[in-house]
Amino acid sequence: MRFATSLLSILLFLGTLNAQTPRMEKARGQLHKGQAKKALVTIQEDIDQTGFNEDNATLKSEILLYVNADQCWDNIQLTIEKFPTSAKAYMIRGRFYYELREMENSYKDLTKALELCRDDSMRYRVYLSRSATCHDNSSHDHCIADCKEALKLRPNSIEVLNNLSASYFREGNSKASIEILLQMKSIDSTFTGTYVNLGYQFQQMENYIEAERYLLEGLKIEPKDAFMLNNLGYTQFKLGKVDEAIKSINKSIAVNPSNSYCYRNLALIYAGQKNNLKACENINKALGLKFTEMYGEEMKVMKQQMCL
Repeated sequence: MRFATSLLSILLFLGTLNAQTPRMEKARGQLHKGQAKKALVTIQEDIDQTGFNEDNATLKSEILLYVNADQCWDNIQLTIEKFPTSAKAYMIRGRFYYELREMENSYKDLTKALELCRDDSMRYRVYLSRSATCHDNSSHDHCIADCKEALKLRPNSIEVLNNLSASYFREGNSKASIEILLQMKSIDSTFTGTYVNLGYQFQQMENYIEAERYLLEGLKIEPKDAFMLNNLGYTQFKLGKVDEAIKSINKSIAVNPSNSYCYRNLALIYAGQKNNLKACENINKALGLKFTEMYGEEMKVMKQQMCL
């Protein structure tokens, strides 16, 4: 499910909290355009001209996340050493730990950032970041609490509601999760993640009619969304719409041919049709794309039963 908040969306926000010199504004604009190396040159010019301060130091750390992880770590450590009360620096290090999947350290740094926050804008982002960490840590109660605190600061935040829905889903409370997703749909009907997650949740409940309905709604907004196309194909397969299912999954493959789950779904369809040749062809494609490492033994078992 598409519940995780992206690192980029959180970090780019921090620039709005920095005191902007002309060079910092230029560097941030370059980073927004994906020109991280140019941004690094620009921010270093600012540091050389104005000195190493909290604002340009934290911006440099953000930029280095997209250039060199080792240098980023060194710069974050130096920033925290020089500015030990910088909430921004602890937040960036917390997100750095998050990307390394060091959840205990990530949670600790984000909690420190929260203690040091001096304004609600930053506090909102820290709650949002920490709630994403809770997801991966399976700490559902903590995650729900962080989401609720963030919603006090920004009641209609799609990002926070998305995380809150994820927490309820992982907790096993599908009813609450779907209610949140429908609330998101009423706030912003163009956010495709809502349709992806509604489709997935109704799939898990084996309510394939509703799953198909929401996936088709989402594809009207983003017709080439590979994830939705693949999920739609599986849903149509479960509804007995086999020809439509194959077409939807092949459309997904055309957009993203490296998704092993597409070939898994095709293998299931062809196996259901007793077409062992095509089933085995897709099983092997799935296995070649490391299906087992990502999703488990299902394709290996099918290969042993059908293809050997």
